[in-house]
Amino acid sequence: MSDSQFGSTAATDRAATSTRDSTLLEELHVERQRGISLVEQIVAKLEQMVESGRLRAGTKTPSVRELAKQLGVSTFTVTEAYDVLVSNRVLSSRPGSGYFVTARLAQMPARPDEASRSPEVAADAWLPVLVWNQNPDLLPVGSGVLPPEWCSESMILQAVRQAIKMPAERLVGYGHPLGFQRLRQLLARGFTERFCTASPEQIILTNGVSHGLDLIVRSLLRPGDTVLVEDPAYFNIHALLRNYGIKMVAVRRTQDGLDVDQLGKLAAAHRPKALFVNTVLQNPLSTTLTPAQCYRIIALAEQFDFLIIEDDIFRDLAAPSDPSLASLDGLNRVICLGGFSKTVAPSLRIGYILCPVRLVSEVVRIKMTCGLTTSELNERCIFEVLSDPGHRRYIDRLQMRLSNEREQLLALLSEVGMTTLATPRGGLFVSAGWRVKPSENFNSEMITARGHEAGIGLSKGELFSLENLEDMVWFRFNVAYCGAPRLHLFLREISQRAMFGST
Repeated sequence: MSDSQFGSTAATDRAATSTRDSTLLEELHVERQRGISLVEQIVAKLEQMVESGRLRAGTKTPSVRELAKQLGVSTFTVTEAYDVLVSNRVLSSRPGSGYFVTARLAQMPARPDEASRSPEVAADAWLPVLVWNQNPDLLPVGSGVLPPEWCSESMILQAVRQAIKMPAERLVGYGHPLGFQRLRQLLARGFTERFCTASPEQIILTNGVSHGLDLIVRSLLRPGDTVLVEDPAYFNIHALLRNYGIKMVAVRRTQDGLDVDQLGKLAAAHRPKALFVNTVLQNPLSTTLTPAQCYRIIALAEQFDFLIIEDDIFRDLAAPSDPSLASLDGLNRVICLGGFSKTVAPSLRIGYILCPVRLVSEVVRIKMTCGLTTSELNERCIFEVLSDPGHRRYIDRLQMRLSNEREQLLALLSEVGMTTLATPRGGLFVSAGWRVKPSENFNSEMITARGHEAGIGLSKGELFSLENLEDMVWFRFNVAYCGAPRLHLFLREISQRAMFGST
């Protein structure tokens, strides 16, 4: 073969390969209703194409702008995905030329069915989030957070860019034991403007509200102590208190709020050390206490000398007039916990404890003993988000969007014959089910299993209750995920089974 013939053949082969790889890239697409972020979808799909050999070494990927247009996403999303792929050595960046598939990974054999296998799910019934993380195709109807595509991606990315500009000595060092001062000042100012005077020195930043609850339990309770908890309530509090040997006594939470008459009787009988309560948009009922109930709770705490642990994580989604136990109490015996996983991003893991001055040193001591300081970088990210003038507008849009989805879900539940445990005041959740006695042929375990078969992840009522309802099979629904047709078909099918008593 002559040199000219060889050159012509090689050029033809390169052109054919380029055409083949371009066609493969055109297959790339993302779905906005899946329980996985757009960035993660792009990264996973390109990695799969490369590792399987479908995309060859040296292939030039589309430019950021081209791929963003092809997928219908922002350029920020593609940039972040490409950055992850470069970090993972799947792609290499050539200044002025673009992004290319690296030779090292492109020549690796595909890992045999590794992506299709997932680790064994922990048996703990209170950790359903593990199932959703391991199976991104499962519609997370029982999830406790917003869909990734609902979050303000551009605002978060801008906040990350600003936060990373922090002084080098701060980036590589420990943060302040209380947390990033400017964020604490911002939170204290916001609480003072809305409720009552609070100092930055009364605020301890944490790795989310669950971390804050853990610190409070470690600091102020001892094994064998008795506490009062709402029923139903946030399921993780049950596991946390059991781990530390704390005795729980259930107080009914209903459509009308906390049963304060029962609270008074139980407080007199058990002399508890603390009450754990959601004041606004309670998880899982999304109801809010009245001012009269709040005053009565504070009076009972004074009478029987117990602390009030107020989980206030849904405050940003509540009405401005909704009461605050910490405010009505003047931060005397109320400890208020808040966070941003519900409205900003769960992955940033920033929360806070606002507590009486006399308790700060002990809580900080436990914080430092258990894990030293929290991430100043993450705290700066949250500070930038909260300082952004667009954040309030984002919250307003989020509330409107949740309201629309909630109304549609309530209409669906009524249509299929399901009953709500309470009429929600707002927030993320609706708890509802079937007014039938659980039986061998119709129970939450069976429905949860059938949900998995249908690609739906559910949170059963037993996760949230110490004292299960004997005449109802119910679940907590996240309204942000409940517009999917497959859920509607599933609920109609299960309702038929409830009606006719067959499986």
